[in-house]
Amino acid sequence: MAPRQRSETVDVALQSAGEGAARGGWWLRAVSRFSAESYVLILVSVVTAYLVLPPLYSVIQTSLFTTKFTGELDEFTLRYYQDLFRELQVFGPLLNTIYFSVASALLATCIGGVVAWIVTRTDAPLRGLGYFTAFASFGTPFILYTIGWLLLLGRAGPVNYWLRTLLNQSAPVLNVYSLWGMVFVESLLWSPFVFLMLAASFRSMDPSLEEASAACGARVWQTLRRISLRLMLPAFFSVVLLIFIRAFESFEIPALVGLPGDIRVLTTSILLDAQRLPPTYGRAGAFAVLLMLVVAGTLYVYFRVTREASKFHTITGKGYRPAVIHLGRWRYLAAAALLLYSFVLLVLPFLIVLWASLLPFYMQPSIEAFSMFTVKNFVTAIHFPKITDSIKNSILLGLGSASAVMLLTTFASWILVRTKLRGRWLLDLLTTLPLLFPGIVMGLAIMRFYLIVPIPIYGTLWILLVAFVTRYIPYGIRYTHAGLLQLHRELEEAAYASGASWTNCMRRITLPLLTPSFLGGWVFIFLLSAKELSMSVLLVSPRTPVVSVAIYELWENGQVGELAAFGVLWTFILVSVAITYYLIARRYGIQQ
Repeated sequence: MAPRQRSETVDVALQSAGEGAARGGWWLRAVSRFSAESYVLILVSVVTAYLVLPPLYSVIQTSLFTTKFTGELDEFTLRYYQDLFRELQVFGPLLNTIYFSVASALLATCIGGVVAWIVTRTDAPLRGLGYFTAFASFGTPFILYTIGWLLLLGRAGPVNYWLRTLLNQSAPVLNVYSLWGMVFVESLLWSPFVFLMLAASFRSMDPSLEEASAACGARVWQTLRRISLRLMLPAFFSVVLLIFIRAFESFEIPALVGLPGDIRVLTTSILLDAQRLPPTYGRAGAFAVLLMLVVAGTLYVYFRVTREASKFHTITGKGYRPAVIHLGRWRYLAAAALLLYSFVLLVLPFLIVLWASLLPFYMQPSIEAFSMFTVKNFVTAIHFPKITDSIKNSILLGLGSASAVMLLTTFASWILVRTKLRGRWLLDLLTTLPLLFPGIVMGLAIMRFYLIVPIPIYGTLWILLVAFVTRYIPYGIRYTHAGLLQLHRELEEAAYASGASWTNCMRRITLPLLTPSFLGGWVFIFLLSAKELSMSVLLVSPRTPVVSVAIYELWENGQVGELAAFGVLWTFILVSVAITYYLIARRYGIQQ
């Protein structure tokens, strides 16, 4: 072939290749636009949307459609909402819920606030006891803690016995199965969380304002009342709102304390309607939607308050340490208050449960009862198949949910903190949405959804795992998001500049540095999952018992001895994990 002909052939081939590249280049260019960040965003968003959106759709759909006897949806209707308001069925539970939530939030904030002030701002002895008590309380199952107080304050409890003897009365003096009993136990239950949240605010106050007050001749109590407490008002208000939300959606205490006293709140109304024969899922769904709307409104106020908290900042760029208030002779009274708080919060309810576990049947603490001590209940608890199965299932669910939540939220937080992708707002919304679901509502929604869709996980541990992972996503986000904010992006940029891929950078740089926050969140979610009752009571089956529901059923059946022995063993396991969490938080400065 002549040189000119070969040149023309090469030109034609190059032109054809160029046209082919032009036709297929759109696909290559489209693929090149998707970096590893985009793929992670899509994957995490799809998984989170699958977990979060079906429960929301299910609970709204249940409240708007009638249900056949088989459980399938039938006709669209607004009758369930009309019945709630026309027959005034909602006002009694709603008013009880509001009273219970407001009173619990105020009392818990007062108790936790006083303890936080003593621990962080005074020279009282035994200040470390406050932190230890708060973290150790994480290991006490909510249901067992409530039962401990029912044994103490119940009609046949030692407190009523001693009061009747002292006042020479035959009838019980205290009735714990009342709104005040619910408020008392709930406020004690949440006071450790209040303590941890307010302790950080007390430590962060600029002492110059208090020093100026002291220089003007004000006394300690005048400075506390006029300066310190006023500067803490935004923090107090945000804490009250948060505890109000948690109490509003509470289930354990309203079920164990309120129902025997014929006091219904919204959460117990949902449970009673869902457990009727036949179940009235529509009315339960209407109660659930109402509960979600109130929680959503309160969360909106809470986020607005915390978002605008910068207007009340008292921390300056100047280096300082918060001033320690010298209480003088009052310091020993403050130490006694810490001892009393720890004794009432942890020791007293545990001692009465331990007492019940060592007796063949429950009886008043007395000298005669010591001769009846036995370990038979512990032998029964160890060898009873349902109890051992429930412990195994609860541990598996705790391990699975904690690992899944922290893994999912680690990548979600990395997308939210490290990237500027346009779709981040959707992921941020999805990871926040589970806060709207009270536990009982989440359980009802997931139960209804998997009864309808052809995914065979109803009645298995998988449905409980899905529920736990969905509910605790916002908690995992809090830990991983805060952990990533503490890591400067220069570390990752140096890895990329050295030729590392995104996968290598995550594996060798980001994840190892995020380990303290990851472990802290993992232990916290494990403890929450191991103690959860409100979702489990609707989702468990005879084949999949869990500890919280097993304790609830033993209490309903009056098996106090077996329940107490079982609870002591489970509490020992959880407190060991909680102490691990305390050591991690203390070593790495992780905040609850």
